[in-house]
Amino acid sequence: MRLFSSLSEIERKKLIEERKKNSLYWKIIHLLGSLRLAIFLLLSIALGCAIATIVESRLDTQVAQFYIYKSPWFFGWLILLCINLFAVTLTRIPWKKRHIGFIVTHYGIIILLIGALIGLQKGFEGFITLEAGGIPKNRLTTKETVLLVQNPILKEIEEYRFPAELWRPSSKAPRSIDIPGTGLKFYTDDYAKELFLSENLSPQQNSGSPGVLIELKSKMANQKFTYVLLKNDPSRWYEDFFGMARIEMKEPSDSDGETFHESAVLFANAPDQSVIHAHEGVNSTYKYFLLWDNPSPSNRSLYVVAISQDGEKRAWPLNEVMQKVVDLPGEGKMEVAEYWPNFSIKEGKPTSLSGEPLNPAILVHVYWQQNRTQKLVFRMWDSPNGTINYQLLRNGKSYQEGQMAIGQPFLLGWADWSATLLRYEPSATITSEIQKQRLSQVNIAQVLPPGIHGWIEDKQTKEKSQALWILSGYPQSFVLNNIPLQISYGFKVISLPFFVSLEKFEVPRNEGSDAPSDFISTLKFEDPKTKKIVIGKAHMNYPASYPGGFWRSVLGLNYKFSQSSWNPQDLNESTLQVLYDPGWPFKWIGSLMICIGILTMFFISPKPPVVLDKEESAGAKPDEKAACSTHNSRFLS
Repeated sequence: MRLFSSLSEIERKKLIEERKKNSLYWKIIHLLGSLRLAIFLLLSIALGCAIATIVESRLDTQVAQFYIYKSPWFFGWLILLCINLFAVTLTRIPWKKRHIGFIVTHYGIIILLIGALIGLQKGFEGFITLEAGGIPKNRLTTKETVLLVQNPILKEIEEYRFPAELWRPSSKAPRSIDIPGTGLKFYTDDYAKELFLSENLSPQQNSGSPGVLIELKSKMANQKFTYVLLKNDPSRWYEDFFGMARIEMKEPSDSDGETFHESAVLFANAPDQSVIHAHEGVNSTYKYFLLWDNPSPSNRSLYVVAISQDGEKRAWPLNEVMQKVVDLPGEGKMEVAEYWPNFSIKEGKPTSLSGEPLNPAILVHVYWQQNRTQKLVFRMWDSPNGTINYQLLRNGKSYQEGQMAIGQPFLLGWADWSATLLRYEPSATITSEIQKQRLSQVNIAQVLPPGIHGWIEDKQTKEKSQALWILSGYPQSFVLNNIPLQISYGFKVISLPFFVSLEKFEVPRNEGSDAPSDFISTLKFEDPKTKKIVIGKAHMNYPASYPGGFWRSVLGLNYKFSQSSWNPQDLNESTLQVLYDPGWPFKWIGSLMICIGILTMFFISPKPPVVLDKEESAGAKPDEKAACSTHNSRFLS
């Protein structure tokens, strides 16, 4: 069968009209390849892109991607456009040689669109923050939010696209997700961009400590803060007041040496998501992690690793340091206080869903000495008769002392700041609760990440579980019908098939100024299977590629690491953007075909129209006259 027909133009046109008239198949082909459909699709896509551009400039890129670029209708429109372009080429069969450029151009556009669809579906953009000398990482954080459900029936973790920040649920219009195999449904009716952990003082008869609820207020600054302190709790006997002063509950006879304390929750499955709290507002110079010694789940152990500012490392098996104090490099000490094999947050408190190490986490306390004199100190302590005494110190010397009565404010000598004792409990504990809005009557210990408010419901009986806040990055536990579910919400995390670490980060400056001229991240890539190590450099306008190689780049099999941001306060930290686009080869092949097709149309142009003389035209049959008239009136496409 010949690829290009030798029929005359009149015969070809006649053949096309006859099959279009007599065949349903060809009627559908001509309908799908119609010019009207093409114009409608192109105008619709152009309008959608214009709206997306406006949304992206005024709101956010994620909003434009969710509602337009990555929406089902946009995908459908692109697929329909590919069908239209393909059908257009079929309507020209039998082809002539002058159709080569036309065909190549249209197929190039189709291949380009296929590459774009593959890139949108299989490609990704993620970010990774590395520290010089830190542990290698293989987990990227994307801007897409998802819901992860640990299904005990199917024994797997199911992932659902859940852009709650873009399509916000409400009590009138809650969003829901079926949990397969359980007969349960998850509902969410609220989203908060910022949550608050509120704390209060609660009586605890048996194992409590003396505690106070204290309020500090300034009319001039129009600010009010409350603090909960426990006398004998090593992590809660003091609070930092914006780095200007320290509020503490301790006996005045206790040592006033400058011992600093830092607490951290470390996660083995996500070493880069540690939660650290510096109690005096001073961060330690240590870095510490909970790590697996082996990637294989069947044979591995947990280790606690600490790294000093000088790069000195120490590691201990977790089971050997539980509930113990160990010496850190330098003069610091670390205590491993708690261990949760399967970490979760329940009713605002950390807990473990099971004894299996599915999501291991530990609580550590780090203590160290540092030469620093606290200028202002507000100290309180209780007496055997139940009264609360106070002492105000400046540069280590007392300038005001007395007793505190509940509900009676007194000036602290810090501008117009005053203190009021709201509550005293001789034996108490601290209770916490997640709130959507800041409450002035209770202490706000810290600002929490975004979260959604949800519950589990039985689809048949409509029985509901307790409604809880699910913080971004922290799993929450629900139990209904004796079915335990662990649900987490947050940014989608992608695991790379290799590890990357930061060897060195450099910021060259322009001569004669402090303005950066470049950002250079020296990266070390390591394949855990082959143990192969590759060193690469990412510059400001020149990404590092891994695994590297010309053909891998051509086929879209490389991961590109580009400089994204940096921390001027810490030149050992670098944030990189990671791009992966498996649709890249289709894009460049399609673009090349479009260029070749357009050039071909210039070199292989249609022959000029044939003009018949009057005698030939008079001797022609009526249908031939009509064909000649059409042929002479325009160029054939």
